[in-house]
Amino acid sequence: MSAAHKRRHKHEEHEEHANHERWLVAYADMLTVLMALFIVLFALSQIDQLKFAQFKDGLTKGTSSSNQAVSGSAGILEATNGDMPIDITPNSTGQPLQQSVSSEVRKILQAAQTAQTQEDLKAAQEEVEDYREIAKQIDAALTAKGDQDQVTYRITSDGLVVGLVADNVFFANASAEVEEKGREVLDVIAPILAQLPNDIAVQGHTNSLPLSATTRYRDNWDLSAARAMTVVQRFTAAGIPGNHLSGTGYADSRPLYPNEDPKALTGNRRVDLVVASPSSDAVKALLPEVAAGIPTGDGPAELTGTSGTSGSSTTTSTVSTTDVAIDVAAGIAPDLATDVAH
Repeated sequence: MSAAHKRRHKHEEHEEHANHERWLVAYADMLTVLMALFIVLFALSQIDQLKFAQFKDGLTKGTSSSNQAVSGSAGILEATNGDMPIDITPNSTGQPLQQSVSSEVRKILQAAQTAQTQEDLKAAQEEVEDYREIAKQIDAALTAKGDQDQVTYRITSDGLVVGLVADNVFFANASAEVEEKGREVLDVIAPILAQLPNDIAVQGHTNSLPLSATTRYRDNWDLSAARAMTVVQRFTAAGIPGNHLSGTGYADSRPLYPNEDPKALTGNRRVDLVVASPSSDAVKALLPEVAAGIPTGDGPAELTGTSGTSGSSTTTSTVSTTDVAIDVAAGIAPDLATDVAH
């Protein structure tokens, strides 16, 4: 038998005598630990009732005057905290919380409100001055062309309103096409408005007389909206950003003059260019009152109501009563009304 065979035989004999009972050691250790655990648990379960009662009594006496838990009672409204009862009954006066605020707090609130009002008033005054400057620029540019009487000015809670009377100078009867003189006026105003950061709202208005069924427009709503959009397109072509422009038709829903006023037929038939106010609602509400209290100075006069003006006399329409009489005699009224006999 070779030496290699002998070595392999010895190795195989060694493997046959390997120890396979080592797990018994780990098993015995686990049993020992479990037995110790059970002994400890058994010892803990044996409580001296007398000593425990003494410990409980001592703990109760030491904390009764400070942090004792709420003892049993008929309800939460009768709860006590140790020796000192807690009064948690609701307010018997039944007065609103606002009436119980101290006078000092009310004074602070009133002072803050007064300060805010003064701040809003100052902002409104500055905004009115800005609008007056814009009106002066427009008026000067139109005066250079001899067209200063073609527009009106007024300051409302919406901002500065530049009114274009939609007579034959701007639009023909029942038409949304801008006449030559109207295009000239718009081209003078557009560069000034283009320099402003404000939004420009173009609003079309008509008088209360209905349109004839033979016109291309269904009604005054349609016509007023078409006129507003015509002006918007003109301004867009002149360089005013489209995101600053809007066009809306109001028909006869927002008259400048009441229907019984002689100026209603022509004065209500208009297109308004509104330089929109960017201020808060509180400041906007102050604009008309502030404008009425500050003289226009050397600027153009402003309309302050439906039938009056402030400052010098302001021409609200370039159409004379003779022009209206001619239209009626020809069988038409402004906007080609069907009822022209009256």
